[in-house]
Amino acid sequence: MDKKRALRSQLLGQMFRFALVGGFALVINAIIVELLARVWGPYYAQFLAFPLIATMTWYLNRRYTFGASARPVVHEWFRYIFANLLGWVANNGVYVLFVLHVAIAYQHPSIAVAAGSLTGLAFNFVMSRVAVFRNA
Repeated sequence: MDKKRALRSQLLGQMFRFALVGGFALVINAIIVELLARVWGPYYAQFLAFPLIATMTWYLNRRYTFGASARPVVHEWFRYIFANLLGWVANNGVYVLFVLHVAIAYQHPSIAVAAGSLTGLAFNFVMSRVAVFRNA
């Protein structure tokens, strides 16, 4: 029973730290996009910000959330970037589904943003834990 409790405590701690890293990344991403959008517009700004933010979250999650995996650093980073690209697809897929099929989300897209963000957060956490930092 104590082993189960310890594992659950570890999982909850990882989830909390993962969410903190994500919240911090959201703030930094918003600042970077605001600055870059003045020169390149909002679409290119977000495109350019993604590798910077993904690298930052990889490092912070590696250091504070999960620990390093047994893989070479570059290999781990590529796995993290790929996992986050899949999370981005899940996030935006849920956003589009909500906007298309939930009337109130069409009228208030922030509802779709929230649903997509929660989906992306959950997806990225699971992928990071299972596919990227599994051996940490």
